Amino acid sequence: MLTVKKFTFNPFSENTYIISSESKNSVIIDPGCYYDHEKNELDTYISNNNLQLKCVLHTHSHLDHMFGTSYISKKYNINVWIHNADKITYDSFHKVCDLYSIPISNSFNPNPKYFNETFQYGDINFKILFVPGHSPGHVAFYNKENNFVINGDCLFENSIGRTDLPGGDHSSLIKSIKENLFKLPDNTLVYCGHGNETNIKKEKSGNPFLR
Repeated sequence: MLTVKKFTFNPFSENTYIISSESKNSVIIDPGCYYDHEKNELDTYISNNNLQLKCVLHTHSHLDHMFGTSYISKKYNINVWIHNADKITYDSFHKVCDLYSIPISNSFNPNPKYFNETFQYGDINFKILFVPGHSPGHVAFYNKENNFVINGDCLFENSIGRTDLPGGDHSSLIKSIKENLFKLPDNTLVYCGHGNETNIKKEKSGNPFLR
């Protein structure tokens, strides 16, 4: 049994997730903690639950999903994983922060590792779904046994990810959703990069962007 803990962080109201197992293994997905109190909130949760944080996983590399990546990887001495098609986005982190006039106190340079079709760390495992469109190397993390997918900014409750940022492509996003996410069981719980959770059945039948 896996536990999914959601935190909502930074000025973009981004959702960060810690996935933990009964053996206390854990991974963090899209650490968007920007302010010190947000970093402290993560650290307190990890400490209070005696979790062993094993790695940072990214659905994609937009700045709001990466504010805490350097902090977490350094504090817990863990690797960062992305899709290789998102490396150009990953490497532009500081440039984009400057563009938005967002001050970053730490230098960001963890060398990432790259996903294959599956990811496993002890008793935590995911099927990696390649779902480009919002970004060129966007992925979603699907766990069949616990019936959930963490899909970043691909699919939202009654909405979809934006595609007007560099590397975005609307037709690719629609294809990713229909040919990957919508192939999952209807009762699959969908954890999103912003906003509320949803499920596959609800978005198949009622999402106005996917009719």
